Amino acid sequence: MKKLTHKRSITAPLAVLAVFLLLILTRFLEGELLTRENEYVAIIVLQLLIFMLPATIYIKLTAGNTSELRLAPFGLGHLLLIISAIVAISTGSLLIRYYTAGYSALSENYDLYGVFISKNDGGVGDTLYLILAYAALPAVCEETVFRGLLCAEYQHRSSFSAIFMSSLFFAMIHFDTENFLSLFFAGVVLALTLYATRSLLAPIVVHFCQNLLSVFGRPVIQTVYDLGGEKLFIFIATALALLFSFIFCSEAARLYRSYSRQNLPSDYRELDSVPTPDTPTQWDEFAKRFPRVSATLGALFSPTALLCYVTYAIALFIKI
Repeated sequence: MKKLTHKRSITAPLAVLAVFLLLILTRFLEGELLTRENEYVAIIVLQLLIFMLPATIYIKLTAGNTSELRLAPFGLGHLLLIISAIVAISTGSLLIRYYTAGYSALSENYDLYGVFISKNDGGVGDTLYLILAYAALPAVCEETVFRGLLCAEYQHRSSFSAIFMSSLFFAMIHFDTENFLSLFFAGVVLALTLYATRSLLAPIVVHFCQNLLSVFGRPVIQTVYDLGGEKLFIFIATALALLFSFIFCSEAARLYRSYSRQNLPSDYRELDSVPTPDTPTQWDEFAKRFPRVSATLGALFSPTALLCYVTYAIALFIKI
């Protein structure tokens, strides 16, 4: 297929917009799409259609290089970073949700995008289904779109743009303003895991484990809170979040030092060259002095990104 010439910061939000619209359509047709008879199959199929279909079409249309998705496996030397990321993202997100939503953040049922509500009757088959539909599949689908596709597209402006924009859209896609900050935090940790390990499989594993804790761990967390009280709960969660965040950052620094010693290329850190006009404006001068800041602002306020924000706001306003 002939490669479609595209400006990545303009075209990348179109994939996100397609996911937005499919999710909104799913909410409109929830009663028709999800029935008691087809609920299990429908949730799995709908997630594949909502995320993987737009991603596949986008890659085909732009003739994207799949090597940029970083599909290579991670190594044993990345395990400590991945484990620390799991604990840091789980405890950090939990604390943020608690401070923004209160006790309900511990007691409410786990759901996906406000559409799919997890239900567990304790049976083996039901448990396996929950692991597949609410932990494994969201991790694979969401990471493919946000850490795979979006980071690959935005990193050509700057790695900071890739981390910020992928985390922003990741938080928005859940249509949950109450948990927006915790979702954004999770997106940042997942993106940093991607870059530190240079493998998309690493954030998929972290995301999968976080989903498992969200689906099955809430009763345990709620019990700890009820038995020990708010102060003990906050102390334990904060201590774990700080300790494993420190380990995560230390491991990331160690990995980058090892990459430097091996003289491995880090082409994702290089910005696309932007020609300087004959009569530069104040913005051109600013972009020259602060390339990463200007790159992120350009991505943040691109026309297609603004279209995503408008769609998001409309969906929230009409409470879809």
